[in-house]
Amino acid sequence: MTGGQSPTGSTQSCGSNGLRDSPVEKGHLPASNLFVYPLQKKYICLDCEGLLWYPVQIKPCGHRVCTKCYTKLLSSSARCPGCMDELNENIPDIDKAFHEEIQELDVKCRNVEWNCKWEGCVNEFSSHVEKCDYSDILCENDCGAKFQRRFLTKHLDKDCPEKLITCLYCDEKHLRKDKKGHLENCPLLPCPCPNKCDKKLTIHRCELDSHVENDCPRTKLMCEYEVLGCGHRITGLEGGGSREKMPKHNKTNIIAHVKMVADLALKNKELIMRFSEKLSEHGTLIEKHEKRLNDLEKIAHSQLIWRIEDYTRKMKEAKAGNTDTLFSPTFTTSKHGYRLCASVCLNGDGKGKGTHMSVFISVLKGAFDALLKWPFDYRVTFVLLDQNDDPAQRKHIRFSIKPNPCADNEPFLGRPRLEKNASFGGAKFAKHEEIVSRNYIKEDTIFLKISVDCDGLSEP
Repeated sequence: MTGGQSPTGSTQSCGSNGLRDSPVEKGHLPASNLFVYPLQKKYICLDCEGLLWYPVQIKPCGHRVCTKCYTKLLSSSARCPGCMDELNENIPDIDKAFHEEIQELDVKCRNVEWNCKWEGCVNEFSSHVEKCDYSDILCENDCGAKFQRRFLTKHLDKDCPEKLITCLYCDEKHLRKDKKGHLENCPLLPCPCPNKCDKKLTIHRCELDSHVENDCPRTKLMCEYEVLGCGHRITGLEGGGSREKMPKHNKTNIIAHVKMVADLALKNKELIMRFSEKLSEHGTLIEKHEKRLNDLEKIAHSQLIWRIEDYTRKMKEAKAGNTDTLFSPTFTTSKHGYRLCASVCLNGDGKGKGTHMSVFISVLKGAFDALLKWPFDYRVTFVLLDQNDDPAQRKHIRFSIKPNPCADNEPFLGRPRLEKNASFGGAKFAKHEEIVSRNYIKEDTIFLKISVDCDGLSEP
């Protein structure tokens, strides 16, 4: 162990004997029954009772043990296993000459029972075992099989289920264990025709359907005039005739087929006339529906359900005077109707300041104002929706206002000259106590519905 460390971890004088660590582990040394000549006791370690490996001689008794055994003894009994003398704490130098003498002893292969004829010295034993044809090995493909090295090629070529093999037909690679499954789906596997049209014919699986559908003379076909009433039973082709017999059938029944086509043409003419009448009736009905839909479209936009989230935070901001008024998205009473915007003061406005929620509506300038009736005089209804899980228990808060189209209300109801008119509505729409008493606030959200009683008929 030249220049190396001793088993105790410290550099010992045994490093000066010029002997390096061997790659052979003690577990790979030959057993005593494998020596060509009976093994003498002097070559056997007194501690592990195996072949001495890197022997050291205990002084002064002269007994020998393995270097590793000496280290182990120091940590346990610290006595010679032969005479029980105390051991020196310093590991003695390896007996190089005796070690080399042991390495030159003649041994046989551990596979001699399998008729391995090898004989050599101890120093060659490990390298031979690693390549001995009679040594047991595991399959290199991790299939779990264990066999002698000499059977490796046979195992890989014929038996190993984890061996990657190539399909003879499509050249796809797959594991041997998957061969059966692959052949069941291999697109290039030669297959016989299912109709047995030619016993010598083989077709790739991927082309089999095309062969049966387009080429096989024994494929059963239905007459192309069957939908017109061609009677296969009359022609002797019950269940359809084969492709090779179909030309004869068509030739024999050509007159019958032409008659069927003519009859179909007459029936179609009658149907076309009836459908034309129906089509005319439906056209008139569609015109009526279009007019009705136009009227309904004008009415459909006459309400807004306004979702107001973060109610608690917005109420605090309103009480602090930071955000007095919230404005809804704009909406129209119809596609081309009045353009409106609702607003709400959560902490109230005017007479309702600090005690009520106030709601208002404003008429905004719209693209179709020139076509509308002024002043605006339609009833507006505000509804705070109750969110009780049971619809039967809901009690909505309602407030309705019918504008008075007088001269004094022109700033509120007249055609807007600026972006929007002044707001009108109810300062005492809902008491704060009433709002929190039921389910008007749920998940910190309220819903305010604004509807306009506009029939749409007076709008463009």
